Amino acid sequence: MHALDLYAGPAALRHLQAHGLAPEHIRMIPGAAGGPKGLVLNPLDQFVFGQWLAESRHTVHLLGASIGAWRMATATLRDTQAAFARLARDYIAQDYDVEPGRKS
Repeated sequence: MHALDLYAGPAALRHLQAHGLAPEHIRMIPGAAGGPKGLVLNPLDQFVFGQWLAESRHTVHLLGASIGAWRMATATLRDTQAAFARLARDYIAQDYDVEPGRKS
């Protein structure tokens, strides 16, 4: 059993085999839409943005849609681990008196 499965195209696979994966190799991180995906990835986001990428000194472009955009915005906050924990808590606990998109 592996902790993480990695899927890569041929060029990326060659790079990973030769150099491993380091923060300086990351230039863009996309965040997909879909609430459940965003919540499942929350612990990984806390590690990647809170520890792994925290010491990098280059620009990393963040791109996201729906919860992916919220995840990427959260990644820019100072205490990212606490911010991601709050994002998950608040996303789960959100409640609307009126269904979104309805006037009453």
